[in-house]
Amino acid sequence: MKNFKKPFLVFLLLLVNVMLFAQRPTTGERPKQGGNASGNPMMARLGNIGRVYGKIVDATTKKPVEFASVVVVRSMGGGRDTILGGGLTLENGDFSVATLPLGPLKIKVSFVGYLDYAKNIMLTPPENVDVDLGDLMLKTDSKVLDAVQVTAEKAQMVMNLDKKVFNVEKNITSSGGTAEDVLKNIPSVTVDADGAAKLRNNATTVYVDGRPTLMSLNQIPSDQIESVEVITNPSAKFEASTTGGILNIILKKNRKPGYNGFIGLGIGTGKRYNTTVNLNVKEGRFNVSGFYNLMSSMNPTNGYVFRENLSNQRIFNQNTSTIFNNSFQIGKLGVDYSINNRNTLTVSGNIVKGKFNINSDQTYTYPFNVSDSILNNGERIVMPRNNFTNYQFQTTWKRTYPKKGKELVADATYGWGSSSNVAEWTTTGFNKAGIALKNTPELVNITGGNEGQQFTAQLDYTNPLNDSTKLEMGLRSNMNIRNQQTFFKNYNYITKTYIQDNSISQNANITDMVNAAYINYSSIFKSIGYQVGLRYEQSQLDGKSKLVDVPSFGYKYSDLSKSLFPSVYLSKKLDKTSEIQLNYSRKIQRPNFMQLMPVIQNNDRENRRIGNPKLEPEFVNLGELNFNKQFKGHNWLISAYYMLETNTIKPYSYYDHLPLGDSILTSSFANFNSEVRYGLDNTLKLALSKSIDFTTSFNVYQFIINIDETNSVKTLAWDGKTNLNIKLPKSFSIQLNGNYESDRLITQGKRKGVAFMDFAVKKSFFSGAANLTFAVNDVFDSRRDVTVLNFPTFSQETKRRRDLRNFRLSFQMPFGKMDASIFKKGKDAKRGQGGEQPDYGGN
Repeated sequence: MKNFKKPFLVFLLLLVNVMLFAQRPTTGERPKQGGNASGNPMMARLGNIGRVYGKIVDATTKKPVEFASVVVVRSMGGGRDTILGGGLTLENGDFSVATLPLGPLKIKVSFVGYLDYAKNIMLTPPENVDVDLGDLMLKTDSKVLDAVQVTAEKAQMVMNLDKKVFNVEKNITSSGGTAEDVLKNIPSVTVDADGAAKLRNNATTVYVDGRPTLMSLNQIPSDQIESVEVITNPSAKFEASTTGGILNIILKKNRKPGYNGFIGLGIGTGKRYNTTVNLNVKEGRFNVSGFYNLMSSMNPTNGYVFRENLSNQRIFNQNTSTIFNNSFQIGKLGVDYSINNRNTLTVSGNIVKGKFNINSDQTYTYPFNVSDSILNNGERIVMPRNNFTNYQFQTTWKRTYPKKGKELVADATYGWGSSSNVAEWTTTGFNKAGIALKNTPELVNITGGNEGQQFTAQLDYTNPLNDSTKLEMGLRSNMNIRNQQTFFKNYNYITKTYIQDNSISQNANITDMVNAAYINYSSIFKSIGYQVGLRYEQSQLDGKSKLVDVPSFGYKYSDLSKSLFPSVYLSKKLDKTSEIQLNYSRKIQRPNFMQLMPVIQNNDRENRRIGNPKLEPEFVNLGELNFNKQFKGHNWLISAYYMLETNTIKPYSYYDHLPLGDSILTSSFANFNSEVRYGLDNTLKLALSKSIDFTTSFNVYQFIINIDETNSVKTLAWDGKTNLNIKLPKSFSIQLNGNYESDRLITQGKRKGVAFMDFAVKKSFFSGAANLTFAVNDVFDSRRDVTVLNFPTFSQETKRRRDLRNFRLSFQMPFGKMDASIFKKGKDAKRGQGGEQPDYGGN
């Protein structure tokens, strides 16, 4: 790790150096001899950033054509063409022409003995800036005149049957925030009081760039997120444990030639500070990208626990004042190397370092013992001093083929990190007369730490067998190794020493591994598209406790009933604007190590949690019926879904009576009979005008938890979101996001509903290049998590908050220059006829 820090610090110094000497963003150079992208001002501002590449092949022999002449031209009208760039093909037939303007172009190929070849192309941002034209066949029959697909500017949301894609750049209320702020405003997604994301009220799997990550949501800066993909029912290509769907966070990665980036600054209430620097440099075969982010906050919140004993009307009342003292730094550096036109090697690494401490002050009152009415009251102060450091290294090799859609991708990701578990608890207690209780204050010293490693290797192969048939297959191995240590030591006033309490301490080594293989086959039968897939997963978890009297725990699933996971998808286009899809998949939810670990995990004085090593996995059968309709720029996606969980894992609580009349609520986990959930999820996107768009989602569902053969919990719940974007004159825009979640029952009570709203206004400068954003999160200060538990002998209500209403001001300013030859000195680069000799990127 020490060897890794030094080059990273050097990289950060280079970033600062570039920032100091960076110029204001250029408006782009006028295309050489070729106009300005057909008069399109947006494309003209982007400059000459386009590239086309491919291979010239003999149509009969399929052998590469060496030294063929390739030129890219733009029509000037009247039969006149202007040459923008070109050169000769290499020995293997490869060609590459860079620094092209955006817009409609034409590529021309000629060679002695062959008929001339021409192809119309369209370069448009952001997808079609770098275009692989595949194998271009020189033959003796008629010319081939194809067109590359034209794509428009990114919309805020793109809805498809298999997934929904949200463009984070359009979500201005999350500017200067984290991934939590992004996800809480995405339809069908909620973020609970612990910062965990849920999709349709199910715990979901979060990826970053399609792979697992050690980072939590509040460690991912929102300004570094390009988009979020929401996959409600993943196919056999994805992990079988994705019972609640997948949220794939795509980070920004710029591949424009030259150097470019942006600087972001943010400030807000709750002592929020945010600084971001993003830099990308591209020339020739190399593309180097990186970013650095510093974020800190000191966020006060409050909560309470109110418990009433129904048999004797005694109460326990606890009020908690909490300060989330958080700060972290994240740096990432990545290098893409184009071995040749169709082979790319990517190496990247990142470091996340910081602290997340929750300082709390709990005041409480409760009966001193059951024989009298004397009340015990006191205070507990929790002072943690924790920090963490995480590293991740990833390498990817991608091989593409002339056949569109055919590719082979191999990647490996290794992450490692550590965090501390250090805190001091000081608990004072007094009787009704205000006299201090014996042996108070209670002093608890907590030490320990966690170390972890994560390794993922994956191989994916995609081969379109023809225009309607595709084969996908792959292998995957994922392993997590953790060393979990938390030692509670109570101060003994007799011996005047701290003595370790093994009943609530943790010391365990946990190894979790999943090995998988999958295959997907998709085609069309009589206008009905179908995809069938099968995934095999062998999984195991070994937890070995190092403490006396604490048993080991774990599982191993390798038999076919716990290892095979099929998926089936059927789809049919009803017309040009309507499509319907039916899908089914089988999945598994394995208990995690915190649910299994058989030691007490203290939360506060009167509530504790303990794992259950006897837990078994739950199996999920998930089906969806989706209908997607597009009409006059609008889009409506409606999904009817059904889920059956057998052997479902749910939390449950029980009430323990302790000596001297004290009592404590213990929470654990258990396998119940089953859970049935079905619902209707609607997302409607309306383009009301050129300046106003409106998106709303509404998810209503019924779920039934069958505790055993005779007892069950049944409830109807719903949640909804609205998003309104308005463009105003003078480059102003505003956004309103509203959220509502209804009451919902849990196994032993209910979770109360919640409603909140976010607001933001943005001012753009320099034709939209720079932005100043003011955001108010939780406008009415109403976002809170309230849970009510009901038992035969007592009831309890708990309120927790993760954040209060806050105000943020953030500014982003781009810098850079579009230049494909920034490192070439002078103008001695080789030039071809009518333009520069292209850099072919190897053989």
